[in-house]
Amino acid sequence: MQSIDELEQHIRDFINNPRKRHALLQDTAAWNMLCSCLDTVGDTELAISTYEQSSNPPTVGDSYLLVYGVLQALFIQQDAVENLCQALVINYVPDKLLKEIRDIRNDSTGHPTKRGGGKGLAYNFIGRASLTKEGFDLMTTYPDDRRPLFRHVSTKSLIKDQRDLVQKALTEVLRKLKEEESNHRAKYRDQRLIEVFPSTLGYYFQKIGGAIDRSEPGDFGTMHIRLVAEVIEAFKERLKERGALQAYDSVVDLIELIEYPVQELTKYFAGRSTLNAKDAHIFSFFVYKHIEELKSIAKEIDEDYNSEPCKMS
Repeated sequence: MQSIDELEQHIRDFINNPRKRHALLQDTAAWNMLCSCLDTVGDTELAISTYEQSSNPPTVGDSYLLVYGVLQALFIQQDAVENLCQALVINYVPDKLLKEIRDIRNDSTGHPTKRGGGKGLAYNFIGRASLTKEGFDLMTTYPDDRRPLFRHVSTKSLIKDQRDLVQKALTEVLRKLKEEESNHRAKYRDQRLIEVFPSTLGYYFQKIGGAIDRSEPGDFGTMHIRLVAEVIEAFKERLKERGALQAYDSVVDLIELIEYPVQELTKYFAGRSTLNAKDAHIFSFFVYKHIEELKSIAKEIDEDYNSEPCKMS
């Protein structure tokens, strides 16, 4: 199974796919929570790993700080995983063992002096003499005649159990993200964007140039600039259908650059423009070169859709 750090990075890769990121950004609160959760999963794992690698504390006070810290890191990490699933609208039911770890944290370092409402249902004590980096003895007393509960808490065991369960949860998140992306790509794989651009596109611009030079009838210019506009519109519609038009900034920028000269050339051939023939040729060349860029982007997107999302080891 992949490490928590590796799983966190793979999830980041998936949510930063242009289409997925654009969809997630439509809900700013969910996006911000998602980013916070991924950071927190990584930050807490760093803290937990540092705890594991640390030496035995030189004083009892240092031991308290270390144990308080690692139990809080486990607690925060659990919240981060749960909120991560919430942000991605993925159903998540925490394993009961994670609740047991939370209860141990609450009993020992979260709310040890009173557990429960009113005057409390339980009161907890860490045995100072037992406290080491590896764990401690915990006594729980009650307001009735029940005998105190004595437990030994192994921080090493808590870390191992939680790490296994967090890895399992993040692996499931990654699996669902991969499945969603695979299904999306499969749906549109045969609808290649490059096919929107006809092989006759160069011919269109030849006729546009001829109409500008008046070696071709003006109606040819009108007809062929309309065909160019239809190509651009068809490309936009294909991307809209995939929910991806606004996801690719370079595509949006290019289309916006192209649409204005196309509109001006349309006016030119209709006799409603102040452009002269040289201006019209410059506009036509500008449109042609930028459509070539769109074709390159379309080809890259097609290749992406023809591949499988990154594999999980």
